[in-house]
Amino acid sequence: MAWEPLLWALGVLGALAFAASIASLVDGVRFRARVLAERVWDHNAFVQPALVLIPCRGADEGFEANLEAILYQDYPSYRVVLCVDSADDPAIEVIERVRARHRLACDIALAKSAPGMGGKALALLGGLETRTTSEDILVFLDADVRPDPRFLRSLVQPLAHPEVGATTGYRWYVPVQGGFWSAVRSAWNAVGLNVFFSNRYNFLWGGAWAIRRENLDRLDLGTLWQGTLSEDLAITAAIKAMELRVHYVPQAVMPTFEDCDRAGCVEWTTRQTAMVAVWGRHIRNFAALTYGVFTGAFVLGILCVVLALIANPFFIIPAALFLFNIPATVAKGEYRRQSVFLGSPELAIPSRVSPPIWAIANLIVPWLILVNLARTRQVRRIEWRGKAYRVTADGLEGTDHRT
Repeated sequence: MAWEPLLWALGVLGALAFAASIASLVDGVRFRARVLAERVWDHNAFVQPALVLIPCRGADEGFEANLEAILYQDYPSYRVVLCVDSADDPAIEVIERVRARHRLACDIALAKSAPGMGGKALALLGGLETRTTSEDILVFLDADVRPDPRFLRSLVQPLAHPEVGATTGYRWYVPVQGGFWSAVRSAWNAVGLNVFFSNRYNFLWGGAWAIRRENLDRLDLGTLWQGTLSEDLAITAAIKAMELRVHYVPQAVMPTFEDCDRAGCVEWTTRQTAMVAVWGRHIRNFAALTYGVFTGAFVLGILCVVLALIANPFFIIPAALFLFNIPATVAKGEYRRQSVFLGSPELAIPSRVSPPIWAIANLIVPWLILVNLARTRQVRRIEWRGKAYRVTADGLEGTDHRT
């Protein structure tokens, strides 16, 4: 009798946790349905002249192959501008070698100079100064992505609708050697897809997004990007403030071929969380609630198993309810991966992560996210691409080179 109140209390909490797991699975089914719905676009209907801007710093492994893919798009009229920090950047040698093999217009622009602004924003501002009056679409890409030939058409199409302020793709990390921590980073990055069909929580991913010239001209980029390292989140807020939508394009999910070890995985995920913590607090809070429920249910499930062994066997009922989130998380992770491959089939071809490794990686992700959240409760410094940025209540307070 003494255990009954606790049994009932844990039973009610277990039922709530079970309902949350079911809701998560239903969300995965809806995600797949939305991916399928996005396949109706006519990719020949809206192909305005485009300017593609790519900020570059150094020549990382795979950069040449990535640039080749960008210059080989099935798009009738576009120009590529590589935005570098200085005329002696190592990326220039690779750029010159690649563009010598292509007839497509491919230019180089130097970053602007302005205090209190992140290096990527300065590079993009330098590239924007080269745009012409005929280029109606502005596309922003990272240098470490490798799009398929139809990518640009897919990203641009939804801009035909006036209520769409900007379109966005996303990154899919492809482990080159299939290492475990590379799989964890891929799974961690993939959970961001959960919010991309939500008008409230979705955002522009800085590695691949597009906007019509008329909408970009309504933005004061010099002010928006002042004191920010996450230029994509700043643009997201501005687009939504204009009562326009950010539109996610499943066909614009692109591979990044890269491995990492445990330290690299934790460092990268923590830095990404820090950027969101500074400039997207509502997204951080959403993640804290979602993954706090997972870890809390797991702990209570283990507690119920122990109580079933030492006190009352009926505690196995709430234990089963709490621990249902384990198979649910594994199932949703695999379902999400297959849904992404449905939207961008070319991503499945180089995949080296086996289903068991992917399942374990998805179970580690919630705990890693809690570590990231704990380490970024107070963000004072963010290191990125060889530079260290001091963070204040107003954003960035100058930059210095990392030693």
